[in-house]
Amino acid sequence: MHPLTVRAVHDCINQFAPFETAEAYDNVGLLVGGWDNPVNSILCTLDVTTATVEEAKNLGAELIVSHHPLMFHGRKTLILGDPEADTIRALIMNGISLIAAHTNWDQSILSGSASSAEAIGVTGLRQEGYLFTGDLPAPMAADQVKNLIEARIDAPVRMYGSGSSLITTMSFGGGAFGEGYQAALAAGSQAYLTGEIRHHEIIDAIARGLVIYDAGHYASEAPMIPRLIRYLKENLPGDSSVGIYESACLPFIGALL
Repeated sequence: MHPLTVRAVHDCINQFAPFETAEAYDNVGLLVGGWDNPVNSILCTLDVTTATVEEAKNLGAELIVSHHPLMFHGRKTLILGDPEADTIRALIMNGISLIAAHTNWDQSILSGSASSAEAIGVTGLRQEGYLFTGDLPAPMAADQVKNLIEARIDAPVRMYGSGSSLITTMSFGGGAFGEGYQAALAAGSQAYLTGEIRHHEIIDAIARGLVIYDAGHYASEAPMIPRLIRYLKENLPGDSSVGIYESACLPFIGALL
């Protein structure tokens, strides 16, 4: 049996969330490493830092699959002491490849938005671009929905709007998709969960009767990682003994949990 390669993992992701569907400004696909490098273990993460690379090294992982890419804004230099440059150097020095699936994955049913909706039990999920909308199992007050979100994604949530508002339909646009509140209103939602939203967007949304839940960029997308891992385990070709791990690193503290 031929060993699993970086290319095979890339192709597996591409079948579900084609890299060509990513935004033109994005940086997805194989970013570091070699197409034919063998893969026995994979580390899946939202973000890649030097701590993540060290974690992968300790796990014996030859490949990291991340959501957020490195070199997102493009680089002309790799000067040591720069955090991203140090991360790229660590990947190369340790022979670890990196695949990023960003806006292409955001448009899939396993996105952070869809995963957050699944986590709180939303049903009848429907998609329009990056926005996912569904119905709560039963009408709930906005305060109750806030408590439910915090319990299911294990993170504090900021709520804007009346806590007594009745929520039956809710939209999700994880990460930096605050502007999605307009599409949420058009979808008939009474509430919108996102990861980043601007002050003026909140004011406009509240004036239009929409409750906003700001879970933070990381927490609004983190539920996707277990689903990414499950997808890979079920769909990678060949040897099913390949180890696939969820990163225990938090990018905000630069170390393991």
